[in-house]
Amino acid sequence: MELKGYFGVSGAMANWNEDLDGASSVTIKNFKEVGVLLSKGIGKNFSLTGGVNSAFATVEFSPPQCPDCFPENTLYAHNPDFGMLSIPVYAEYALGKYFYAAAGPVVDFQLSEGNNFSGQSGVGFLVGLGGKLKTEKFAFSIFPNYKRHNTIPFEKEGNYKQLLQELGVQLGVGYRF
Repeated sequence: MELKGYFGVSGAMANWNEDLDGASSVTIKNFKEVGVLLSKGIGKNFSLTGGVNSAFATVEFSPPQCPDCFPENTLYAHNPDFGMLSIPVYAEYALGKYFYAAAGPVVDFQLSEGNNFSGQSGVGFLVGLGGKLKTEKFAFSIFPNYKRHNTIPFEKEGNYKQLLQELGVQLGVGYRF
């Protein structure tokens, strides 16, 4: 077994699930995450991993490009602080001594409100290829990955929604026991 703490940074974006002319847009900046994972080997090359992480970012909002809908002097409520709690559960497959592939679902709970984009609470997924250097008691890892949140939302928000996607990397230190 291995208990790992990690820190990650991502380039993130929230795109509409369909092209919408004149729709509002958001820009997500400084997306970071911290988390803890527990891994258990099952067989020679497989392990199951689960844990919890907290993600946070800054959200910039651009209202719809509709002069009659949003006059220039209209004030709108906007919370720039984004927060989310995630529970990743995934399988890892060893690709030789140092590399591995990983994939599985991520259950997300958006903690912030008023960010001016679709709620991200729901089930998403992650996939990635990583590297790990193991000693007798410690493991050091780098895990580039892609995550897509809200693939299966907890609440339906109409016909259109924004999907949060990340392309990031996690750096971790684990203790093996």
